[in-house]
Amino acid sequence: MTRTPSITARLRIMLAVGLTAALASVVAAAPAAAAPTTPARSGAHGAVADSGTVPTLAALPSSVRRGVDGSRGAGSAGAAGSGAVQPGGLRSDAGGQSLKAGGGASAGVFSVIGTDNRVRVNPTTVFPSRAIVQIVRTTGGSTWGCTGWLYGASIVATAGHCVHPGGGANGGGGNGFYPRGDFQIIPGRNGASTPYGTCTATQLLSVTGWTQNGNETNDYGAIRLNCSAGDTTGWFGFWWQGATLTGAASTVSGYPCDKTFGQQWRHAGQTIQVTHDQQLFYQNDTFGCQSGSPVYQTRAAGSSFCTGQCVMAIHAYGLHGSPPHSTNNHGTRITESVFNNLITWRNG
Repeated sequence: MTRTPSITARLRIMLAVGLTAALASVVAAAPAAAAPTTPARSGAHGAVADSGTVPTLAALPSSVRRGVDGSRGAGSAGAAGSGAVQPGGLRSDAGGQSLKAGGGASAGVFSVIGTDNRVRVNPTTVFPSRAIVQIVRTTGGSTWGCTGWLYGASIVATAGHCVHPGGGANGGGGNGFYPRGDFQIIPGRNGASTPYGTCTATQLLSVTGWTQNGNETNDYGAIRLNCSAGDTTGWFGFWWQGATLTGAASTVSGYPCDKTFGQQWRHAGQTIQVTHDQQLFYQNDTFGCQSGSPVYQTRAAGSSFCTGQCVMAIHAYGLHGSPPHSTNNHGTRITESVFNNLITWRNG
């Protein structure tokens, strides 16, 4: 004999069925849970390379999520090099991207602000000067200059336009990197003297925000070397913070092309004038061929995230456009995404 459910029981069944259907509808409408993404691997900061594969970003240990200290290296210079790399009509910044920024031949090139307060670095065998490199690219009879800084034994950080012409209005685009065989990287160069020898490039790296879009806020990259010069010269530390850096002390040092070829020049003691989310603006004097120079400060023992000589931005541009771009030299700020990519490239 079949028993008919009571009215109360039937109401309970109807409510249960309705609730189940409602939950099923919500689940169907909601997107599937995505795997956590890392800023360095998405959007404008997706990494690209001229050859091979870009290392997959591994989870960073808690001690290396905000900054890393540098290394002073062994510090002993080898026999002085021959200075065989010659200017050959040296031109500003590998690829001449600075000539395009803002339009006009002087845009981004003449960036001494008022009185030239740069001083020559001599000798260059003292840390951190020996960890700053001259980047020379010779293509089709023309030689282009840039600067970079060692942040590991065999890797250099620099401006994106020193390794790739940039996408968007800058041309290039995609993986159209400059031929890596055209590069020479010279740590701690001092005129004709190359106390740590000359390295070549085994891989060029940047991000899609630069290579595809030519966005100056994503103008950064790196060069893998065929040598381990950093073990001798040491390398810079670097860090990021979400808080403003306006008012922070800054030093910029590199290889400007208005000075004798191969000489390193520095302007210290300035402060960051304006902090944007992805760029820093400063009054340190620079010139063409200093793109890729470290914008750094010396941080005392016990400072958060990085102590010693610590980089906070990569110099990339002189005066162009409208304020604050037209009144300050400026560079790509090391944000969390930039930091993560630099670490990935170094450890890959």
